[in-house]
Amino acid sequence: MTQSDVNNPAGSGSSSNSDLKVGVRGSGLFVVGRVLSVLVNFATQVLVVRYLTKADYGAFSWALSVVAMGSTLGLFGMQKAVSRFLPIYIERDQEPAQTGTILLALTATLGLGLTMAVAVFGVSGLLQQNLVSDPRSVTLLLILVLLIPIQGLDHIFHSLFAVLASPKAIFYRRYIATPLLRLGAVIGVFLAGASVSTLAWAYLLTGLAGVAVYGWVLIKLLRRIGYLGWDAFRKARAPLREILGFCLPQLTTDLIWILRSGGSIVILENFWGTESVAEFRAVMPVAGLCLVILESTRFLYPPLASKQFARGDHGAIHSAYSRFTGWITVMSFPAVATCLILATPITTALFGERYADAAILLQILVIGNAIDAVTGSNLMTLNVFAEVRFIAAVNTLMALASIGAYLVLIPAYGATGAALATASTIVVHSLINQVGLVSRTGVGRLSGGHAPVLLGALVGLVVLGGLAQVTRNPWVLAGAIVAVSILLLRSSRDYLAITETFPELARIPGAAWLFAPKKDPS
Repeated sequence: MTQSDVNNPAGSGSSSNSDLKVGVRGSGLFVVGRVLSVLVNFATQVLVVRYLTKADYGAFSWALSVVAMGSTLGLFGMQKAVSRFLPIYIERDQEPAQTGTILLALTATLGLGLTMAVAVFGVSGLLQQNLVSDPRSVTLLLILVLLIPIQGLDHIFHSLFAVLASPKAIFYRRYIATPLLRLGAVIGVFLAGASVSTLAWAYLLTGLAGVAVYGWVLIKLLRRIGYLGWDAFRKARAPLREILGFCLPQLTTDLIWILRSGGSIVILENFWGTESVAEFRAVMPVAGLCLVILESTRFLYPPLASKQFARGDHGAIHSAYSRFTGWITVMSFPAVATCLILATPITTALFGERYADAAILLQILVIGNAIDAVTGSNLMTLNVFAEVRFIAAVNTLMALASIGAYLVLIPAYGATGAALATASTIVVHSLINQVGLVSRTGVGRLSGGHAPVLLGALVGLVVLGGLAQVTRNPWVLAGAIVAVSILLLRSSRDYLAITETFPELARIPGAAWLFAPKKDPS
């Protein structure tokens, strides 16, 4: 099997600039998919928050957080190994290693996920006695626990599709079908007037249905390109030492994510109960809008950078990193500005007056996520360069810092303390990774049009913040956010090479003012 046999976003014969354009275009499709998925998931979340009592929603969120922690541990970093090593093995035409990597990722994820699910059943009594304030939390967890291997497989499938298939395959299966299926199930549960336990069963069944469809399509893809079959299995060679040497340090990265997304929830529930968890969890997905663009590049940028790394083209990696970061900054700006400037009206409009106090939590979390977004894909790039010792050392330090921050701030300040601890550790972690990326690889330094893009975004936020001190009218502020976002996009059009990457935009009447470059992009 050769590279041409695989419908990859960037072929081995393409130039670095062509690879970059295709990667950005593919990520652009992911952005559309992510936005549609976010909208559907938002509708689902708003329905859930409004339908359930605060205590029920807090217990439900606690159970989902524990499931997310378990599925992350069960993945063992295999989804990142697929994104890094499979493109390299394809680039080098190492067929046994390609098949072995796929088989290892699938079997390890399923096995570890099931083990984690069984472990949760085994310790459920201890959880109820020592860790939770509301027994409903553990009851719901025992229903949702099988989502641990299901979500793990979903992540592996996503990584495999990003390397082996066109972005359209991920677009329809992950961003359209599964969210709509879950929304339909939630609406059905609420129309029936069912309990939170029935809602948990609906989440489990829709997750199972989604991964079953995704898996069926993946099997067809693997069979078509020759990864399935006795001959392929017989020749398969899983490069265990190389992959495990990469995955083991990645567990420290996963630990950071677990502490941010789940550890804070567990500590908050223990000290302040499920209603505080409800406020914190309600606004977390809203703050996550700032990371939609960054997350949309997560499955295409690493394979692109890994191929360039295999070719020894570090200059191309720097160019890809800078351009991707520019796109992330500009396209994330509207969400960041909206969540900061209009936090109170957004929170009350979505979740009702019961959650009005959660507006400050939203603003705190947005600041942390915004810094994480504009530092770009620094951790992903460090992974491409296999800087595993640096990553492990920093992650271990930040894990300890996170635990300390949570134990100090959450008991004293509740949900506000959880937000402060989460945002501060995100900012410190992102900045340390950025310094490490520049000093150890040379990638990520400010150059060309990258610095003006970041400065323009910062100036835009300062202007909007000043306007918010003058008027509280949400419609005036919303109009100002739109205007500043357009100006930022227009001022960045040369560096982003918008019409060169998306030539179809040039055909839109009147679009030249906004998209067409004044000069050839650098």
